[in-house]
Amino acid sequence: MTGQTIAEAQGAVRALLDRTLAGSGLTSNEYVALRVADARRVDDLAGFLAGQRQLNLDQVAAGALVTGLQRRGLLCEGAITPAGMELFERVNARVAATTAQLYEALNEDDLATTQRVLTEVINRAQTISAGS
Repeated sequence: MTGQTIAEAQGAVRALLDRTLAGSGLTSNEYVALRVADARRVDDLAGFLAGQRQLNLDQVAAGALVTGLQRRGLLCEGAITPAGMELFERVNARVAATTAQLYEALNEDDLATTQRVLTEVINRAQTISAGS
C-alpha cells in the first residue's frame, strides 16, 4: 500500500459519494456537516469541521458551510433542524445503500486489517506533522 493507493481510494470513494448525493441539493461537505450535527453535539460545529483534515476546509470555509446550512434552515446554532433531519435521513438512506454495495463481499478480516493499518498511517502522519 502506498500513499498513491490511499489517495486514489479516497478520491474514488469521494466521487461515489458525490454521485450518490447528486440531485439531493447537498454537497459532500454539507452532508458530512449534517451527519456530524446528527451524531454529536459540538459547541463549535465550524471549528470541528475545520479540524477534519479530510474535508480540506479552513475556519473561514467551514464557517461559510455552516452559515449556508443555517440560511437554508437545515441547521440552527450547530444543531440539525427538523427540515435538516428529514433531508439528512432521506439522503443518508441512499448513502447507506451505496456503502453497503461498496463493501459487500469484502472479507471482514481484510477490512479489519485495512482499518488498523490506515489508523496507524493517520496516527503516524499526525505525529510527524506535530513534530514539524
